[in-house]
Amino acid sequence: MAARIAGVVAAVILAILFGMVVYKSSGAKPIVLPTNGVTAGGKADDPAGIAALPELKSRTQMQTWPGNQTKPAEPSTGTSRALAPSLGGQQGGEQLVQQWSQDRNANGDILQDPRMLRGHATIPGDERAVLVQPQGRTWRDVHNNKLAYGGGIYIFGVSLLIALFLALRGRIPLEQGESGVSIERFSPLERANHWLTAASFIAMALTGIVVLYGKALIRPWLGAAAYSSLAQFSAWSHTTFAVPFVIGVLVMLILWVRQNLPERNDWNWLKQAGGFLNDSTEKPPARRFNAGQKIVFWAVALVGLFLAATGLQLMLPFYGLGYTGMETVQALHSAAGLMMIGVIIGHIYIGTIGMVGAFQAMWSGFVDRNWMREHHALWYRTLEARPDSIRRWDRKAEPAPTSPVMTFAAGLFVAVLAAIAATYAYQHLNVGSAQANSRDNPSLILGQDATQSPLRR
Repeated sequence: MAARIAGVVAAVILAILFGMVVYKSSGAKPIVLPTNGVTAGGKADDPAGIAALPELKSRTQMQTWPGNQTKPAEPSTGTSRALAPSLGGQQGGEQLVQQWSQDRNANGDILQDPRMLRGHATIPGDERAVLVQPQGRTWRDVHNNKLAYGGGIYIFGVSLLIALFLALRGRIPLEQGESGVSIERFSPLERANHWLTAASFIAMALTGIVVLYGKALIRPWLGAAAYSSLAQFSAWSHTTFAVPFVIGVLVMLILWVRQNLPERNDWNWLKQAGGFLNDSTEKPPARRFNAGQKIVFWAVALVGLFLAATGLQLMLPFYGLGYTGMETVQALHSAAGLMMIGVIIGHIYIGTIGMVGAFQAMWSGFVDRNWMREHHALWYRTLEARPDSIRRWDRKAEPAPTSPVMTFAAGLFVAVLAAIAATYAYQHLNVGSAQANSRDNPSLILGQDATQSPLRR
C-alpha cells in the first residue's frame, strides 16, 4: 500500500511537470535575439542592455595590439543602436528587433537574407573563416526547442507512466515468498562492472543535463559567475566520465553478449509483458536474461557506443566535418543521450522499487531461490541440472559470501580513477587548451620570441 501511495504522489507531481513542459512547448516560438557574447555578468544574456557597453568597450581595448598607440575608436552609432535599447533582456531584445524591422532600408546590413559568408582568418582551418552560417538557425531551433522541450516531454512522460504503473499495480510481489536460500546470479566482477558503468552514466547524464538545459533553467537563479564554474565543471566531467563508461560497456559486452542474443522464447515473454500486469498471470519462463533485460542491454551497448562515437567527434571538432556536420552530430548526441536517460529510468525502477527481490541480484549478487524459479525458470532448471555449478547462500545461517559495499565501492573507485586519468591525459595532450591554439597560430603568443614558436623550431 505504501508503494502505491508513493506512486500516486509521484504521478501527481510528474503530471504537473509534464503539463508545464507541454504548455511551454506549444506557445509562440521564441524570437532569436541578437547577441555579441557580452553579458555584463547578469543572470541572463543581455547583449542589448546598456550595462554591456562598458564591457564591450573594455574588450575592444584589450584586443589592441601591444605597442599600438592609436586610440581605439569609440563605438559607432551602429554599435550603440545594436546594444542599447530602452529596455534590457528578452523584452529589450524584442523591442530592438521591432525597431530594426520598422525601417528595413536603414537596417539592411542587419536584416539581410540568410546566406553563407566567408572571410579570411590567420588561424589555420577553413571553419574559422566562416563569418555567417545560416544553417546555425536550424540547429538553434532544434537545440533550443525540439530537443529541449522534446526531451522534457519524453523524460517526464516516461516517469509519469512508471509512477502510474506503480500506483495501479503496486510492487510486483514474490508469489511463493522467500525460501531463505539464495542462489548466485551475478559474480563480484559483474557487479563491480555494473556499478562502474552505472556511476559513469549517471555522472554524464547529470552533467549533460546541465550543458543542455543549464543556461535556460539554472543560470537565471544561480547567476552568471556560479553557473560559469558549474558549466565548466560539467563539460569536463561529461568528457572524462565517458572513458570509464566506455570501458564498462565493453566489459559488459564481453561478459553478457552471448546470453543476451535474441531467441524465440523472448517473443512469448514480450507478448505476456513478463507476467507483470497482474498477480494471477504465471510468469513466462526465461533464461538468465529475459526479453526486457535484453532490450536494456542492447540499448546500453549500441546507444552507448553511438554516444561515445559522436562524443569523440564533439571533442575533436571539425575533424572531417563542417558546421552542418558538427551541428548534426551534436543534435544526434543529445537526442541519443535523452533517450538513454528514459531507458535507464525504467531500468532503475524495475530493479529497485518495482519488483520485490530484484535489487538483491545486483547488490549482493544472490537472489532467493523462489524468485529465480518465478522469473528465470529456464535458467534455474539449467543450474539445477548441474548442482556443482550453483553457489548457494543460506541467509539465515551464513554471512554474505562477498561484501556488497566492497563491490559497489570498487566500481565507483575505478570510475572516478579512470575519469581523473582521462582529465590528466586530456590536459597533457593539450586537448582544447590555449597551448594547442597557440601552436595553430604562434603569432598570437604575446611576450614570446617568435623564433621560439613551435612552428619555427
